[in-house]
Amino acid sequence: MIRGLIIAWLFTLGLRAESLVLDSVLSDQDLSKVAAEQFIQKYPQYILNSSQKDSARIDGKKIPTQFLQLPLVESVMRFASGQNELTLLLYANGDSGEIGREKFEALVEKVRLSLIKEFKQPTTIAETSSIIRAKGLAWKVPAGIARLEWSSTRANPAKGQEYRSEFVRVVVVGDAQKSAAKSPEKWLAVNQLRTNPEGDKWIGTVPMVDQGEKGYCAVAVSERIIRYYGKDADLNEIAQAMQTGNKTGTSSLEFTNQMQRIASRFALRFQVIQSASDSGFIGDIVRDYIKAAKKKGGASSAPELSTNNFYVTLPKLDMDLLREVRIADKKGIARFEKIVVASVDRGEPLIWGVEMGISPEEGNPQARGGHLRLIIGYNTEKKEILYTDSWGPNHELKRMSTENAWSKTFHLYSMKPL
Repeated sequence: MIRGLIIAWLFTLGLRAESLVLDSVLSDQDLSKVAAEQFIQKYPQYILNSSQKDSARIDGKKIPTQFLQLPLVESVMRFASGQNELTLLLYANGDSGEIGREKFEALVEKVRLSLIKEFKQPTTIAETSSIIRAKGLAWKVPAGIARLEWSSTRANPAKGQEYRSEFVRVVVVGDAQKSAAKSPEKWLAVNQLRTNPEGDKWIGTVPMVDQGEKGYCAVAVSERIIRYYGKDADLNEIAQAMQTGNKTGTSSLEFTNQMQRIASRFALRFQVIQSASDSGFIGDIVRDYIKAAKKKGGASSAPELSTNNFYVTLPKLDMDLLREVRIADKKGIARFEKIVVASVDRGEPLIWGVEMGISPEEGNPQARGGHLRLIIGYNTEKKEILYTDSWGPNHELKRMSTENAWSKTFHLYSMKPL
C-alpha cells in the first residue's frame, strides 16, 4: 500500500532520471565546517542567496534534485563558522500543495525506513521547533547528525480548520550541535551597521531567504528577521503557524497575532507601528483621493470608494493619482523618515508592508498586490530608504526615494530584543 502510494506520488511530481542526487551529503565529513566557496565548488548546482555568502539554495523545480530516491522541493545550506546546517526539503505545502494524510504519512515512512536501512535505529527528538509542534527522529551519520522532521496541522471542526499536511525535511548538522535548535551568539547592534562615503547607512547582516515563486513574503520576512537576531526559524514552520497559503498569502491579522506569539518565544518584542487595518489611516487616504479625483476630472473620476471597501476598490484606482495624494502628506513622510532613521540607527530592521504598483519599481517579479519586505537603511542626503526583498540574489540591498516608499506604505512593524 505504502509503496504504491509513493510510486504514484513520484509519478505525479515527474521525477526524472537525470536528477541531481544528494544522498552523498550524509557522508560528507566536512559538511558542517566547509566555507561557502568550497561548498559551491563541490556542489555547483547550489546558488548563493546573497553577497554575504551566508546561505546557498537549490530550487528543485528548476534543478531536478533527489534524496533517498525522492524528489526535493528545495535544499538550503546555511553557513555559520563551523556550524553549517543543510536542509533537504522533501515536501512543503506551499510548494507542492495539499497531498492528504495518507500520502503525507507514506512519505514520512519512506524516508524513515531508508535512513534506518543505512544508519540503523534512530533516537526520538522531543522538540524540533520553538514555533510549532513538529515531530522528529535523529541518526548519527558521517556528516554529523541527520534529523528527520515533519509536521501537519490537525483538523479542528470547531474552528472550521481542515487537516493540512505541512512539511517533511531532513536537516543535517555537525556532531557538536544538539539535535534541536542551536544556541545563538549574542546579538549586538554595533556589529550590524554599515556606512559608505555616499551617505548610505544600513544594516548589513540581515540573512537572505528566498521565498521562491510562492506567496510567502510574510513568512520569509519573518524568518529573516528572527534569524537576524540569532534565533533559529524556518519559513515552513512560520507558514504553518500563520496558515499561509501559496495563493492566498498571509492575512494581516494572523500575521500580527502569530508574530506577537513567536516573538515572545524568542525573547523578542513585536510592535505594530502602522496598520492598514486602522480605519483612520485608510479614511484619510480615501478622503484625500476622492477630493483629488473630483478636482482632476469631476465626480465620474472618483469610483464608489469608501473606507469599508478600500481594498476591493484599490485595483480600480488611478495609481498615479494615489501616489500624488500620498506624497502630498508631508507630515506622514517626515514621520516615516524619522521612524526609519531611528530604527536603523538601533540596528533594528522594519517589516514593511507595501502595495505594489503605486510607485514604479524595476526588476521585481511582483507588479501589483500586497507585499512584505524589510527596510534596512537610509540616506538622508539623497532622501532615500534602503530595503531588501526575500527573492534571493540581487534583492539583498535596494533603494527607493523616501516619497515613493511612503506612497506605497500601508503596514509598518518592528521586532527588537527585549
